[in-house]
Amino acid sequence: MFPSNSFLLQAARDAWKTHAALRANRRRLMHHTYGDQWGDLTLTPDGRTVTEYEQAMTSGMRPLTNNLLRSLVKSIVGRFRYNVSQAEASLSDDGLSRIYDANLMTELDSRALEEFLISGTVIQRVVYENRPPAGSGVWIDNVSFDSFFCTPFRDPRATDMRLIGMLHDMTLDELKLRFGHDSKRRHRHLEKLYRNLAAQGPFVSITDVGREESMTDFFTPPAGGFCRVIEVWTYDIDPHHPSRDPHWHCRFLAPDGSVIDHTRTPLRSGGHPFILKFYPLTDGEVHPFIEDLVGQQKHINTLITTIDHILANSAKGVLLMPTDAIPAGLDMEMVADIWSRPGGVIPINPTARERPVEITASGRSEGAAKLLEIEMQLFQQISGVTSALQGQAPASNVSASLYESQVYNSAIALLDLYESFNSFRTMRDRVALAALPDS
Repeated sequence: MFPSNSFLLQAARDAWKTHAALRANRRRLMHHTYGDQWGDLTLTPDGRTVTEYEQAMTSGMRPLTNNLLRSLVKSIVGRFRYNVSQAEASLSDDGLSRIYDANLMTELDSRALEEFLISGTVIQRVVYENRPPAGSGVWIDNVSFDSFFCTPFRDPRATDMRLIGMLHDMTLDELKLRFGHDSKRRHRHLEKLYRNLAAQGPFVSITDVGREESMTDFFTPPAGGFCRVIEVWTYDIDPHHPSRDPHWHCRFLAPDGSVIDHTRTPLRSGGHPFILKFYPLTDGEVHPFIEDLVGQQKHINTLITTIDHILANSAKGVLLMPTDAIPAGLDMEMVADIWSRPGGVIPINPTARERPVEITASGRSEGAAKLLEIEMQLFQQISGVTSALQGQAPASNVSASLYESQVYNSAIALLDLYESFNSFRTMRDRVALAALPDS
């Protein structure tokens, strides 16, 4: 019943594979931003590959994390929320404001900005559909980069893109509801198609639940009991009449290439429903804001760990314990255990010729502490986010005018980032208005 388009399926998969390096870098930066900052792989002197955490533990250090990246992201997103709240007060009661209210756009855009800072990409999808219990309307969704694909492009507005789409996972009942068109015959064919695919594998996953890296397979959902549907939009031009009505065409594919549904764009603009911004896209390359700061963050963690190690090992000296000073009932390991406890009391043999002696040598961490202070200053300079923009109280010797100047200068340093994201929001708003049905 369903025609097959293996050529389009392969083109979509090739587009998805094109961004494999971006997905891997996004996962790494996501881990760093949310606190897993010792997980990068490194080589030991004997040639083994271990995580930086394992290497630090092997060296006798306790890896510590002072997560400045997360604080930085929260400050930038918080400033965005503040600016948006000021602008929303002047919004008129029109179609766009009702779309904003229905979709909770401030929350949606805040999470999108967070993604933009971490991965350098932001993607949303605009559709007009019925979503119970809210009903029919224009709905806007954030799209994870793990489930997104497109052909490479260089225009910041993505006007030179010719294929775009995303991966959907849905239950069989939802699949029949969305693509069955109230036809029992289509329902039967859809169920038969996906049950056959499940039997063939690996198109429908039934055991791979809880996998750490989601969306790592183009054909297989990360959770069991779901069906993979591949939404592909292509810019179609009639080869016989190239100047007549070029348009974006959508096809929904099963993992074997079966076209289970298709439609021309419903947007009045004639475009596809995706809005995206890759930053900065110089020569087509993506370089996230957070990427510039990971090195500084890792060095700060190393310095804090080093200082902690120095202080921990200089808290107590080395105990020289003559063997004849150990009383009956104790051995050297028990003495060492007592010595390691705060306030521990070690009994000694009163007939010993020599008494235990502690040798202390205070560790010096002044150099590491000074370097840490420099690193913290460099972190602020590179990010452009000063303590003033983060809302921290100024020092007593800082005047109000100087504090306002610091806030202004930080805002200027982040202006390109904010304006790039705002241009994305402007394009999104245009597509949202184009999705409204004609009244």
